[in-house]
Amino acid sequence: MLESTSLASFFVLGVIGWITYKIFIWPFYVSPLRKIPGPPSDNPISGNLKSIITGESNSFIEPQLKWVRKYGNIVKYNGLFNKPTLFVADPKIIQEITLSKTYDFVKPYNKSAIAILGNGLVFAEGDVHKRQRKMMTPAFTHSNIKEMVPTFIRVTSTLKGLIEKEINQGNSNINLTPYISKTTLDIIGLVGFNYEFNSLTSPNVLAEAYASIFNNQLNTLQAAVILLANYIPFLRDIPVDMNVKFKNACATIERESKKLAEKKFKEAENGELENKDLLSLLINTNKTLPDEEKMTHEELKNQIMTFLIAGHETTNVTTCWALYSLAQHPHEQDLLREELVKAFPDKSNFNPTYDEINSLEYLNCVIKETLRLNTPVPAVRRTNLKDEVLGEHLIPKACYYTYINTEIFIGISVLQKSTEIWGPRADDFDPKRWLDPSLIKNITNLNYLPFLNGARGCIGNKVALAEAKILLGMLIRNFVFQPIEGVQIKKRVFPSPKVEPYLGLAVSIVES
Repeated sequence: MLESTSLASFFVLGVIGWITYKIFIWPFYVSPLRKIPGPPSDNPISGNLKSIITGESNSFIEPQLKWVRKYGNIVKYNGLFNKPTLFVADPKIIQEITLSKTYDFVKPYNKSAIAILGNGLVFAEGDVHKRQRKMMTPAFTHSNIKEMVPTFIRVTSTLKGLIEKEINQGNSNINLTPYISKTTLDIIGLVGFNYEFNSLTSPNVLAEAYASIFNNQLNTLQAAVILLANYIPFLRDIPVDMNVKFKNACATIERESKKLAEKKFKEAENGELENKDLLSLLINTNKTLPDEEKMTHEELKNQIMTFLIAGHETTNVTTCWALYSLAQHPHEQDLLREELVKAFPDKSNFNPTYDEINSLEYLNCVIKETLRLNTPVPAVRRTNLKDEVLGEHLIPKACYYTYINTEIFIGISVLQKSTEIWGPRADDFDPKRWLDPSLIKNITNLNYLPFLNGARGCIGNKVALAEAKILLGMLIRNFVFQPIEGVQIKKRVFPSPKVEPYLGLAVSIVES
C-alpha cells in the first residue's frame, strides 16, 4: 500500500513539475524564441489569446497592430499555456514564407477548419497541392469568369427586390447580414455547381449550417475551447451544446457537398456534363489528364466544401464591411453613387459586363480600401519544416514529439495598416488614396495581399472581386445606406472578422 502511495505521489509531482516547466519556465527561460520582443503574457492558461479574441470595446484596431507598432515587425506573444507564437508583419519575411519557401512553411493541422472547409486545396501540401492547383487553374480563366457575371447580376437583383420589399413595408432599419450571406451562397451554388440553393427566398439547410458556425457570437470560453481542440481533439467530442451544434452543421455541409458531387459524377457518366460551372469544368478537365495527375472522387468532393465556404463567406464579409464603411462615410458613398449613376443612368437596367464593372475607377478604389482595412482573412498560420532564420532570429524546425512547433502568423491585416507604407492615416477608410500615384507606386503584392500571393494565393480571387463589385455596385446604385442611431457595431475577430452583432443599417431607395 505504501509503495503504491509513493508511486502515485511521484506521478502527481512529476505531472505538476512538467506543467510548471512547460507553462512557467520553458517559454520565458529556455525557448529559443524567448528574446524576441513582444507583450507580456496576460494569463498562464490563455496567454495573450483573450486580448486577441475580445479586443477592445468599439475598437477596430486589433491588438496585434498595437504590438507591431510598439515592438517591431516580428513579435512574440503567448498562445495557450504560454506557448511562444510568432506574429510577422515584415514584407521581406512574408516574401520568404509565401514565395521563396512556400512549401517549407506548412499549415498546422486544424481539425475544426478541415471539418468546415474539407481537406481540399486550402490544406493540401507539397506535391499534392501542386498537382491540385495545376489541375484547377484552368477553371478560373478570364473567359470563364466573364460568363459568371450574369449570374452575379441575377441573384443580386433578387436581393435588391427583397430589400425594396422591406422598405415598402415600412422596415427601413434592416439587418443585412443574413441577406448578404444568402446572396453569396446562392451565387456560389450557381457558378460553382449550377445548383439553385434559393436560400434568399426559401429555407435552406446549408445557409442555416453556415449561419450557425459563422454568425453566432462566441464568448471567450467558447473561443478558447475551439482553439484548444487543435491540441486536444477530443474536446470537440464532449456533448455540450456548442459542440453538438458545430458537429451537426459540419455534418450538413459534408452531406450536401457529397450530394452535389454525386449528382455531377452521375451526369459525367451519362455524358450530360455540359455546363460551365466550376465543378463541371474540374470534372471535364480531370477526365483528360493522365492517371498520375487526376484527382480522386474524394479529392473533388473536398474541393466542393472548399468552394462553398471560400466562395461565399469571403465575399459576404467584404460586402458587409464595404456597406458599413460607406454608411459611416456618406461623402464616399455619394462619390461612388455618382460614378454608378453616370455609368448606369437607368437603375432598373443595371446589367454591366465583366469589363464594364472593372472599368469603374471609384468602385475599384472602394473595394481595394475595404480589403485593405477589413480583409476577410486577416492572418494565415504556418509552421516551418526546416530550421529558419527570420530577421535575426533562429526559428527551430517543427518537431511534433517535443514542444518545439512554432506557430507563425502572417499578419496580412496588420501589414496593410502599416504607417510606413500607407502614411499617418493608415487606419482611416479613404478610397481616394488609391488614386494617389505617389502611394500606388509603392504598393506591391508583398505589402498588399488580401488574397495572399504565390502558389498558396487564393485561386478564386478574380471571381470574388467581380462578385463583390457587382453586389456593391447594384446596392449603392439603388439604395442609400446610413447608420442606425444607437446601434453600436464592432469587428468580431474569431472565427472570422465579421460585423458584430450584425450589419444593421437604415436603408432608403434612390429615386430615379
